[in-house]
Amino acid sequence: MNDPSPRRALVVGLGASGVGAAHLLAAQGWQVRANDRAPAGQLAIEAAALPAGTQLCLGGHPLSLLKGVGLVVVSPGVPWDLPLLVEARRRGVEVVAEVELAWRALSHVPLLGITGSNGKTTVTAMLGAILQHAGVRTGVGGNIGRAASELAQQGGWQALVWELSSFQLEGCTTLRPQVGLLLNLCADHLDRHRDMAAYLAAKARLFANQGPDDVAVLNADDPAVCDLPAPGQRAHFSLTNPCAAAHTSGEQLVVDGQVVMRRGDLRLLGDHNLANALAAALAAVRFGIRHSTVAEALASFGGLPHRHQLVAEGRGVRWVDDSKGTNVGATAAGLAGYPPGTIHLILGGLGKGQDFTPLRRAVAGRVARAYLIGAAAEEIAAALTGALPVERCETLDVAVARAAALAQPGDTVLLSPACASFDQFRDYAHRGDEFARLAREVT
Repeated sequence: MNDPSPRRALVVGLGASGVGAAHLLAAQGWQVRANDRAPAGQLAIEAAALPAGTQLCLGGHPLSLLKGVGLVVVSPGVPWDLPLLVEARRRGVEVVAEVELAWRALSHVPLLGITGSNGKTTVTAMLGAILQHAGVRTGVGGNIGRAASELAQQGGWQALVWELSSFQLEGCTTLRPQVGLLLNLCADHLDRHRDMAAYLAAKARLFANQGPDDVAVLNADDPAVCDLPAPGQRAHFSLTNPCAAAHTSGEQLVVDGQVVMRRGDLRLLGDHNLANALAAALAAVRFGIRHSTVAEALASFGGLPHRHQLVAEGRGVRWVDDSKGTNVGATAAGLAGYPPGTIHLILGGLGKGQDFTPLRRAVAGRVARAYLIGAAAEEIAAALTGALPVERCETLDVAVARAAALAQPGDTVLLSPACASFDQFRDYAHRGDEFARLAREVT
């Protein structure tokens, strides 16, 4: 006899992804439990947004939540070694990421999935813009914007473009992108992954379920990912290798032997954004979008907030917000977009277990002075001392005031912290907004 009681699922983590997962589960007939370590006073809005009938447990992760549960759905910010999740797996309960849940509802829709240490948000937005410009009804989200579960509930998509973090990919078992992009790999999130090999393995799960007709887009300039095996077709983009499927030839961007556009037609600065454009263009062309459509969309793409965004200008000094530069690789790559010796660089925050010594080579001859804030200030100072003038400022307002006093006409004050923000701010957006406010006050 079949059990007439409803299936019971547990959602762990009540950000936008968790709330979306709860609604999707409820729509599928599950009885939903929702859990978060934060107390009720911090989650009033999220709790009110849950579907009717949700059983709510806040302020901790008691193992009693697993009683009668047949599925556990995990939000991106929840560590996979959480004792609650470890115990669920020990009991044989399936534990999946929220994006995996959404994919199971949307597996009939072609997916373009983007991961990497840096640039994945920009490439996701670029690729979404290209497909939408081509008239394809495209659900853009995942790790940015709208939660994948929310997109699954809306439905009606002709394609999906999802940013996928290593945290999300750890919990995917059937997700299969028709086109998957792994942009690069540098030290990041080593507070969550035991080492770089584990970090790469999480990223590489993007390709685990691909078939022979699917495409893996890889960065030929990054030795950590260029030779990564994939079950389907491998296609490379490169700033330096003319044999790559997508590359530059003089001032032109070339994909599969055909010129797409001139570099000067891109509105975004820096070699890192040129690489992002090549990756997005290659993925779009392999998905079936015409070269001319790709060019039109990229030429009109204006970038995203907190990514090398000009937020103030005065007395000949530009103030640029790259608060999304949350690891060493992102900050180092972005410095190449500015004239040597003109950058006043604000660095620091939560270090996430990173090695900051690669910054030393990146700033040499290019950064005029560094201003250090946050929990990782001393680690960064140890890595940079002797390479350039370094000031310990502790807080962002002090760093902005010092940079305003020392920057000269023609210089740029750049917030690109190479660190997470949670020691002093709610998130990177809050940090960037505060930087913009302070910059406008001193210009």
